[in-house]
Amino acid sequence: MNRHQTARYKIYDLSLSIIAWAFVFSLTIYLWEIDYPDVHNRLNFTLPNIALTATCFTLYITGLVWRIFADQNNYLGLILQAAGLSILLFLFPNGVIVILGIMLVSQLGDYLSAPVILVIAIAMPLIYFLQMPAEFAWFNTILFILLNLFSFYASNRMLEERKAKEINSHLLRELRATQSLLHSTTRRDERLRIARDLHDALGHHLTALSIQLEVASQISTDNAKPYIIKAQSITRLLLGDVREAVSDIRSSNELDLRSALIALTEDLDNLDLQVAIDPDLVITDARAAEILFRSAQEAITNVLKHSHATHCQLSLIRDTGELILTIEDNGRVQSPIKPGNGLRGMMERIRALDGRLILNTEKSGLNLQIRIPEPI
Repeated sequence: MNRHQTARYKIYDLSLSIIAWAFVFSLTIYLWEIDYPDVHNRLNFTLPNIALTATCFTLYITGLVWRIFADQNNYLGLILQAAGLSILLFLFPNGVIVILGIMLVSQLGDYLSAPVILVIAIAMPLIYFLQMPAEFAWFNTILFILLNLFSFYASNRMLEERKAKEINSHLLRELRATQSLLHSTTRRDERLRIARDLHDALGHHLTALSIQLEVASQISTDNAKPYIIKAQSITRLLLGDVREAVSDIRSSNELDLRSALIALTEDLDNLDLQVAIDPDLVITDARAAEILFRSAQEAITNVLKHSHATHCQLSLIRDTGELILTIEDNGRVQSPIKPGNGLRGMMERIRALDGRLILNTEKSGLNLQIRIPEPI
């Protein structure tokens, strides 16, 4: 799921939430104004009380908007929603406000674990309806508990599907990037094979032909000698062309690591990732290219899973005989860093080429730098 799809879903979510919020707000004010006998409230319909009620509704919708458009899971928006809803539930112990509670339960999956959400889904109607008159209180309590549970179930299924799509999208992106690097490596190997075949077969045969023509020129008659000399000249030209072609093929054996890294970093959801690669950088060593690619892959995966970053910068340059890959993000970092299996595997690959892995957490986020000697 790319950023455009995510933005579209956020707009849909916001639009539906505002419609529901506006309905509850309007209906609450209307029933409160006409003093509808079956709808209970704790306040008289006065201007200060109306201002207090409007403030609580504003807290709820502000928290909702803040939470939807926050870069990552933002608990401040959730706190604003919960604060506004709690006051409204106390002031208006009726079934209208509970609609906002059901909405809130459906939005807790990104913030709390399933057992905690279940406790809230059951406890909120119980506490709420203890304030109501005894008539139909338990019926309404059970009804809204069931609605909360259904809301939690539906939102949990949607959350699982979204996570599955994100995982599939991530795996597909890694597969495309790996295929790009593999295709580049295969093309490079095929070019080298053709160069070897030209040199070993055609080059050797032309050399043998040149030797035979040299022998023929020594024993030939005067009438045949001009033709033999011409054939020798053509042979030398062909041999020179073959050697030049072999040299050109061998000199164009760079690996397209740039395309692989771009494929690895495109269409990332909720992460602005910038890629800067030295335009003059040429990598011909397949092992070095693989280590740089796998390291970038592992670093980006860690950023997406653990850092809660919104911005990331990836750069690859050559400096003083070293290839330097830098990945820097603005996420949260636990200090000291405890390397997991992925980071340890990255270190092992880098050490195999006498390289270094440097981790820096002095600034906001993590700066990961990989330095490996440039292959000769």
